[in-house]
Amino acid sequence: MEAEYESIDKLKQIFKDGKGDMKLQLGLEDWEYFLDHPDEEMKQTKIIYDEKPNFTISDLEIIDYIKNNNVKSISDLAKLLNKDVSTVTRNVNKLKEREFIELKEGNVNNMKTPFFHYDKIEIAI
Repeated sequence: MEAEYESIDKLKQIFKDGKGDMKLQLGLEDWEYFLDHPDEEMKQTKIIYDEKPNFTISDLEIIDYIKNNNVKSISDLAKLLNKDVSTVTRNVNKLKEREFIELKEGNVNNMKTPFFHYDKIEIAI
């Protein structure tokens, strides 16, 4: 946060000027907590802020399979889900764009391996 905003006061000024968003608000709260608790070890987290979180059952099923199975490729995932590979590819790409999953380059035939690296997803309403 310091690298990006220089000081907590500059970040607070962004909010005073009415230019902050929810993601910055969460970052500011974490920064303030860390300043009040300097000896506490903090776990690195990643916050994904989405104005309109909309998940289909298919999206959640894909995330679940990626997290809990040894998925080697998108086509492997499609076989596990018993779904068409083009549909799964489209859904995987959508989840990647929204930063819920990553795609790692594979070794064979330019295969991409979907990867989910979070412990949990929290949705605030």
